[in-house]
Amino acid sequence: MRRSPLILVLAVLVPVSAHAQHLTDLPGKHPTARTVALEADVACTPARSWELWATQSGSRFFAPDSRIEGRVGGPYTVMFFPREDPEGLVHGTAGAHLLAADPGRFVAFEWVAFAGDDTKGANAPPYALPERRLPDPLPTWVEIDFTAKGQGSHVAFRHYGFGEGELWGRSHAWFTRAWAGVLEAMKAACTRPG
Repeated sequence: MRRSPLILVLAVLVPVSAHAQHLTDLPGKHPTARTVALEADVACTPARSWELWATQSGSRFFAPDSRIEGRVGGPYTVMFFPREDPEGLVHGTAGAHLLAADPGRFVAFEWVAFAGDDTKGANAPPYALPERRLPDPLPTWVEIDFTAKGQGSHVAFRHYGFGEGELWGRSHAWFTRAWAGVLEAMKAACTRPG
């Protein structure tokens, strides 16, 4: 599935509060009534917090493997079960792209809201057929703001674009729990040396 990187750079970044930013005018992406909105304070600096989300080596705090180029329009592919799904096509984010990058302050990327099979049970989002799992463009995206707080950072996390209906509701509920766990993993990663 080929996606045009041109549409990814047409987004407009607007402030939504004194610290938070929000992308608007993303082709194929629309705010909906369902958003995962979480916040956390972590011991990492804003620069290190950004690296954890915007780089291939950093993302290992929440996934065993990834392909993140770090350039807007580049891939943001995360593989949760790389031995059995090395391209992230079934249980990963193959086809997702980095939407915005402001080092140390903000990162945004597309996200796949459904699993490609139902073999992982509670360890994966709900299953959906490929046309719902991987539409072009992907309808959900994540935006994360990092602001300095003491010696660490305040992290404002938003996952937008969940649609209507029972399957979308199950995906939203699953990601609300999963992302809370990821932010806990981020807190732990920020307390480890290196």
